[in-house]
Amino acid sequence: MYDFRIAISENVAIQFETNREIISINKIRDFSEIAAIVLSYEDLSMQRVSDIVKSGLDIPIFAVVKNNDEIDESILPSLTGVFSECSKSASSYSTQLEAFAKKYEDELFPPFFKTLTQYISKGNITLACPGHQGIDFLCKHPAGKKFIDFLGENIFLADVPHADPILGVVLTHEGAPDAAQQHAAKVFNSDKTYFVLNGTSAANKVVTNALLAPGDLVLFDRNNHKSCYHGALIQAGATPIYLEAARNSFGLIGGIPEHCFDEGYLRQLIGKVSSDKVNIKRPFRLAIIQAGTYDGSVYNARSVVDKIGHLCDYILFDSAWVGYEQFIPFMKDCSPLLLDLNENSPGIIVTQSVHKQQAGFSQTSQIHKKDEHIKLQSRYCEHRRFNHAFMLHASTSPFYPLFAALDINAKIHSNGYGEKMWGECVRIGIEARKLIFSSCKLVKPFVPPFVDNKPWQSYDTNTIASDSRFFSFDPDEKWHTFEGYGKSQYSLDPCKLLLTTPGIDSETGQYEKSGVPAIFLANYLRENGVIPEKSELNSIVFLLTPAVNNAKIQHLISKIIQFEKHVEQDSMISEVLPAIYTLWISRCIAAARERIPGSIENYVTGVSECSQQRSNLKDDGYIIVILANAEVIQLVVFVRKCMIFTPAIIYNISNKKYLKSVTSLV
Repeated sequence: MYDFRIAISENVAIQFETNREIISINKIRDFSEIAAIVLSYEDLSMQRVSDIVKSGLDIPIFAVVKNNDEIDESILPSLTGVFSECSKSASSYSTQLEAFAKKYEDELFPPFFKTLTQYISKGNITLACPGHQGIDFLCKHPAGKKFIDFLGENIFLADVPHADPILGVVLTHEGAPDAAQQHAAKVFNSDKTYFVLNGTSAANKVVTNALLAPGDLVLFDRNNHKSCYHGALIQAGATPIYLEAARNSFGLIGGIPEHCFDEGYLRQLIGKVSSDKVNIKRPFRLAIIQAGTYDGSVYNARSVVDKIGHLCDYILFDSAWVGYEQFIPFMKDCSPLLLDLNENSPGIIVTQSVHKQQAGFSQTSQIHKKDEHIKLQSRYCEHRRFNHAFMLHASTSPFYPLFAALDINAKIHSNGYGEKMWGECVRIGIEARKLIFSSCKLVKPFVPPFVDNKPWQSYDTNTIASDSRFFSFDPDEKWHTFEGYGKSQYSLDPCKLLLTTPGIDSETGQYEKSGVPAIFLANYLRENGVIPEKSELNSIVFLLTPAVNNAKIQHLISKIIQFEKHVEQDSMISEVLPAIYTLWISRCIAAARERIPGSIENYVTGVSECSQQRSNLKDDGYIIVILANAEVIQLVVFVRKCMIFTPAIIYNISNKKYLKSVTSLV
């Protein structure tokens, strides 16, 4: 079932009897496929053993010694066993080695994944759904065979019959699915965890449908995901008390201003929509807060609970864009699941999009329920009621590879390995920002420019990685241009690499005379094989996960440097963005060819007028503006409030030639 290898020092004289592949300890690049390690006395240095232990994997380590060899007592606690090179018990040692290797493997894999792989290994014949029944159906046609070749056979074999009870029941949480969710609850520090297979859009609806009913008040973050609107307001019929959301000059979405958490202010809002609840001790059945925004503003969860917890039965922290904060020490206060709670605290619900920055397939999500501290109170939502809402939004035909991915994600984060992975991710992100500071002239990291009057990038990486001040939004500082924040209310997500482009004065928040909208950089990167998460007016976001390494970061930064050279040289759009340039030409030609009376006039406007009013344009989509002047048509494109360039393309209708003008970035 498992094919992990055994790593052995080249100096070991014992010939172990094993069916496993043996690899030299000196050839190991990582320990992810090693089931046991055997070291010679010569290789038994503290550094070698320390490197194995630091991997975070509890790999069995054996030492082989001669009669007169004495192992340093500081190393002994890290060893699983010691073999004698002079002994004639090679067969016995081989048995021990295999036993510990197998034990390590058995404990390495989480409950559901282990059950699933064991089930597949039996090779059962299925006459149940799903209809592809493994791969047999698909093999009837070349397209089906290609599909199997592309995805791999196991993905189809893992899509097993739901009619077989041996795998347990996902909907009622029985057997292996229940064991997997209990394990995840332990890893993420919740009382109960529910795996959701159709995204946090469904997870949020499960929570809101379980907790809310018509007439209930819900304290509602304006920046909430549409699923919260659907679940709380449309499906459950609750009455919202809206909390405004901040947005800064770079286009970044921020958190809720501090004044919105004032109890007096909130009770005034309640009086406008439900006067009978103004003086109730806990007027809100639920508060729904985005724990971390798409653009990397992360709430101090402790602060949220301290300020509004006594007003709410429950608080739902929609952690779709975070979920890893509890594995980063300086973000501890950002994690709702690490809070100390008592009978006066609200019940805590956390939804996480495991597919966003954790290790799940797309659509994997999980709900963490932490409310045992209010179990004896009338406001408590018991499992039976909660699970009815869960079943309402769950399929009766779950795709087991998705469930297994959630199970594996929890295992990957267990036993300190989550802290190790995310700690390394944070350090790589810090080094990336430092490299951008030193290598780029126009594009800058979105971090405090100074900490204690010293440049951010001048500090040691480990110092930055252990101190929240390097990622905090100080309301007295202007660099972030967010208004209304309180002290220690929000911090920057270190695992979202936020960069800004020229065009915004960070001191005033106003447009500068010239600049480079981030959509330019985003499209340049896409055309050169680097995919950012998204861009806004003058900001661009890259998601950092344990999948990121220094090579990826250096490749990204090399492309940013190349882009800056194009800006400095005022390169042709046809050279910088050839795909988009071609698309714009085709649109220009189409508009020119139509020339139906009234059609062109509907698009006509003046460049100067557009430039002056660009900050007032709608946020939605883009507007194509065609300037008609005799036989010349100019195409100007606006994207999310920002004019990209002018002039763009000039098409002379009379001779059907293009005047490829040099771009003027604004």
